Amino acid sequence: MLLWIGAALSGYLGYRLLDWWVPALVAAGMVAIQAAMFRGVAGEGSLAYDLLAAILVMNLVMFYATFGIGRTVRRRLDQRRRGKR
Repeated sequence: MLLWIGAALSGYLGYRLLDWWVPALVAAGMVAIQAAMFRGVAGEGSLAYDLLAAILVMNLVMFYATFGIGRTVRRRLDQRRRGKR
């Protein structure tokens, strides 16, 4: 669920034409939430860092993709609006 929330948030922030580092910040925040949830379920000493690293890579790929899609949609809409004037 957090992956889809982060992807939607990254797409919206890309639509708002924010800087390139924003999806990385969203991905880090989502991994921090997932680490806290995982630590609560699995216990204090059994946090699997390799699993969190894989989740971070997956989040980065997904969030940068949706961020780029959001930027592209915004730019195309702006071009279309300028073309009609």
